Amino acid sequence: MFNCKVYHEIGETTSMTLMNKDFKNLKDIAEELGLTYQQVADMSSRNGNKNYQKFKYYPKISINRIPKKNITEIKDE
Repeated sequence: MFNCKVYHEIGETTSMTLMNKDFKNLKDIAEELGLTYQQVADMSSRNGNKNYQKFKYYPKISINRIPKKNITEIKDE
């Protein structure tokens, strides 16, 4: 499972979250964001920003794998 968070930093300490959702796989994230699977896989595997991600109004997209331990804890609740 993966968590995808799309947000925009408004100031130094404030951000506006546009989406914060869990997905079963990267393909589902790609469909939700309207991106290709390859673009999403690239975002999830690299921490460095691409040139196009440095624009002033480009939203930040973070994709993180949810460890299996946390998945079973969520299911138990």
